[in-house]
Amino acid sequence: MFSRTVFSALLVTMACAPLASVNAATPVAGEVLSSTTLKTFTVAEMDAELGDQRGYIGAPRCDVRLVDLTYATRGVHGEPATASAMLLLPEGKNCEGPYPLLGWARGTDTQRNSEQAQSLLKSGDSALLAFFAAQGYAVVATDYLGLGRSDYPFHPYLHADSEASAIIDALRAARRLGSDLHAPLSGKVMLAGYSQGGHAAMAAQRAIERDNSAEFNLVASAPMSGPYSLSQTFLGSWTGTTAAGTNTLAPYLLAYTLAGMQGVYGNIYGDPQQVFRQPWAAQLKNGFPGPQNIFEMLGKQTLPPAQELDQLRAPAFTQAFMDDPKMPFRQALARNDLLDWTPRTPTLLCGSTRDGVVAFANSQAAEMAFASRGAPVKLIDVSPQIPLDVDGVNVHTRAAAYLCIGAVRQQLLDPARS
Repeated sequence: MFSRTVFSALLVTMACAPLASVNAATPVAGEVLSSTTLKTFTVAEMDAELGDQRGYIGAPRCDVRLVDLTYATRGVHGEPATASAMLLLPEGKNCEGPYPLLGWARGTDTQRNSEQAQSLLKSGDSALLAFFAAQGYAVVATDYLGLGRSDYPFHPYLHADSEASAIIDALRAARRLGSDLHAPLSGKVMLAGYSQGGHAAMAAQRAIERDNSAEFNLVASAPMSGPYSLSQTFLGSWTGTTAAGTNTLAPYLLAYTLAGMQGVYGNIYGDPQQVFRQPWAAQLKNGFPGPQNIFEMLGKQTLPPAQELDQLRAPAFTQAFMDDPKMPFRQALARNDLLDWTPRTPTLLCGSTRDGVVAFANSQAAEMAFASRGAPVKLIDVSPQIPLDVDGVNVHTRAAAYLCIGAVRQQLLDPARS
């Protein structure tokens, strides 16, 4: 039931084009710098690829045009930057529009040059194609800063403000390019994302409601399985074990977060050996992001296993993290928590109590905090639908992802588009 290809495309490599020359004047955030139509997937092609999954996802209704684009955005200090994105446009006689515009936030990817569009060319059963674009949603999915063909020198992993600006500027670029390509948009905007993408989607929702509500008619938001309480997530999984078992990805997610926060704030460490023992300290600079995705790194045992995290981390760093809430890494995590605001947009959170990577407590904490302030938010737990023999890591990376996407489309996005 759970296609490996769907989840590989979803979590790791869920849009990019060669960079065009930029005008001498600094481009406006959201300006399209280049675009290329790569392929049009037909209903017949997608239908054949889905096979028996059609019963759950639904038969494709629309052909889908896949467009690579690069666009102007901002860096973590507001400086000009570029990012790449993928635009999926429904087409065909059964899908004449107008279409809602869905801003999709990708999951964790440690591979510097991975491109969402290229993965879709190799795989016609991507979740973005099957669940959304083939059902009449225009979808724009950013690669964020520092990934894909972005010119940014690092990826600010789990940095809420730059996740938000990358998504918002991708929405702007998609509207401009959609108009040029005569794709009719309804004016309704939606957000969704899974894992890191859940954190990013919620950050974008917060920013739009705070700063851009006149510009975007945001009608629905679906953050899924994200670390919304980022500081508590790291405290709770510091040993590499969660309530759902050992998180085999923990060493890599820790390294990625350290490297990202160091790039943003510059005060996490002066030398990588202050946080990691050698020989692994050297990998912080070039490996996150680097040439391999997280599953390739895990397969090659690039870092010690999760059960041996204390062999990876420098003892003084571990002690300071546990004892001092004001130490720089703890403060950086707390700055990127997402529970201190009140959503106005209908919001559907989704996850699984059996998630062994991002604890379901994140979704529970968000639902409780938002609902206590009267926000229109609900929470879905898809655990009962997951076979008991699926371990906690695969619950996160595959099973819950697939089920949550289906649930939020059925329960939130489809009703909101009408």
